[in-house]
Amino acid sequence: MTSVTTPIEDRAHVDLDRRRLLRYTCGAAVTALALPIGAQAESYPRKAVRLVVPFPAGGSSDTAARIVAKGLTQTLGQSFVVENRAGAAGTIGVASVIRSAHDGYTLGEGPVGATIIAKLIGLPVPYDPVKDIIPISNMGSLPLVFAVKAALPVHSLADLVALAKAKPGKLSYGTSGAGTPGHLVFEYFKKLAGIRVAHVPYKGDAPLTTDLLGGQLEIGILTGPAAVAQAKGGKLKYLAVTSQARYPQLADIPTLIESGYHDFSIEIWNLLIAPPGTPEAILATLNSAMNTVLKRSDTQAALRAQGYLPPALMSPTQARDFVARDRARWETIVKTTGVHVGA
Repeated sequence: MTSVTTPIEDRAHVDLDRRRLLRYTCGAAVTALALPIGAQAESYPRKAVRLVVPFPAGGSSDTAARIVAKGLTQTLGQSFVVENRAGAAGTIGVASVIRSAHDGYTLGEGPVGATIIAKLIGLPVPYDPVKDIIPISNMGSLPLVFAVKAALPVHSLADLVALAKAKPGKLSYGTSGAGTPGHLVFEYFKKLAGIRVAHVPYKGDAPLTTDLLGGQLEIGILTGPAAVAQAKGGKLKYLAVTSQARYPQLADIPTLIESGYHDFSIEIWNLLIAPPGTPEAILATLNSAMNTVLKRSDTQAALRAQGYLPPALMSPTQARDFVARDRARWETIVKTTGVHVGA
């Protein structure tokens, strides 16, 4: 007996075939989209990687990035090329990284200022520092150094506090600029010590150091490298460093903690960062490579020569926790001091 189909049955078969074709096509499309990401993560990196430094060439942050880029090139077998995009306290360069494709081929150096501080002190920041910045590892940390001119009659932090209390508002301290880590740290120190000292903001360490050496300024908050550069001259006295442990390059100088300011430690760091949405496999590859680079004796020697503290190795989770802890520390400092630089 011959089977006969009605027009309604014909349409039903056609609709069924269309639905099957649609399901197949959609499934194939999803698979096609997913495969390149997985394949890319497994074989990463397959081409040169751009590393954006949010400062001009030649500074300590730029130098650290170039040391790390060289190590990553040797470790991963592809070029890591440094690109300087300076401006707006580092936020322009960081913003360009965040807006880039999240494929691991544009990374950035994230300084503590652009990563945490800028937003807290009211500067316009075109990104969410908490959600938009993915930390991979710490490239390197620097301490700040409390320095005084040679003629100032003090030899310790306790001496400085006593002098400041004896001459309230008569002493002045300089930093490399308003809203910088040095400015915030010394304002916080003033609150803890109960002293009044006037702030003189400079445009960088160089003019600050010049006035400190010339005696026009009593106190200067210097970065580690700037302090090391002047150490042999004997024209400055160093009272304390802000790092958790002593600074190897100035090992005779006590920390703030040793000087009686418990739990007061600050280090100025630069992170290796990625845009949000970067695959976890790529982040893990970069984190592992960074730990390999930072373990190398030539890397450690190069960073030390630039004034950096011994490198800290971190897992991806530890890197995120590190940033979260430091954010809480800076939030306390900004809230306590009331420093606000934005409009």
